[in-house]
Amino acid sequence: MNLWYIVIDLDRDSFSTEYCYEFTLHTRFTSNYLSKQIRKARFTTDGAFRMISVRLGPLLREAQIVFGDVLQVSLPFDKQRYEQIKGTADCEYYLEMFDEGFRKAAAFKEIPLETLLNLIEQFRKNGCKNEWLHKKKRFKELDIEVALNCYFTTLDFKLVATINRISTKEKLCSGVVLETDPDEVCFDHMFKDVLVDKENIVITDFLDNPRILIDLNRAFNKELVSQILPRDTDVLFQNITPEVISG
Repeated sequence: MNLWYIVIDLDRDSFSTEYCYEFTLHTRFTSNYLSKQIRKARFTTDGAFRMISVRLGPLLREAQIVFGDVLQVSLPFDKQRYEQIKGTADCEYYLEMFDEGFRKAAAFKEIPLETLLNLIEQFRKNGCKNEWLHKKKRFKELDIEVALNCYFTTLDFKLVATINRISTKEKLCSGVVLETDPDEVCFDHMFKDVLVDKENIVITDFLDNPRILIDLNRAFNKELVSQILPRDTDVLFQNITPEVISG
């Protein structure tokens, strides 16, 4: 069993559901970043856990395994400090809690402590940015390249589409095509691949259904116009040609 998830949250027995979820929204971009990075280390645990949970609140407990596979440590919650920085670019408090939590976890179980501490420092030095390229795809028949970039912050998640002309490397247009609350459950299922038909650049969801359309003609005219299709859409790719789909 590999270490796969890192999370920080509040003790749900001590705070309201609404307050806990607010905290989660403001901190998910940190948990997401650390989770993705630690997976690359391929650290094999002793089989008792695949997640490290740093839980903040007034009820301090010894490190323990909960929910079957979660190594949970508890730390005191500084509500005043959180209230001062929530929703801002200042994430130092969260990083300090991760640092302290990892050290406490390391006293209970073998974990890749040095790697985790290095990831915190790496995140700090990078300005606490959680940004990544989701996909870049070329459609040679149309002489365009489509890139989807993700921006996950303490306030929101944004998917930005950029369309470039391949032959000249000219940027035709770029803009936000999806914006959600900063929580993976709100956006993870919304985008997967990029296709093109005669009228649209089509971003498909995790079930390979069309979910976001970008007007192709207006993109060629350097204007990004997009729409999000409803989940139960019956849109069919009747105009898509195999040559264009291949990218």
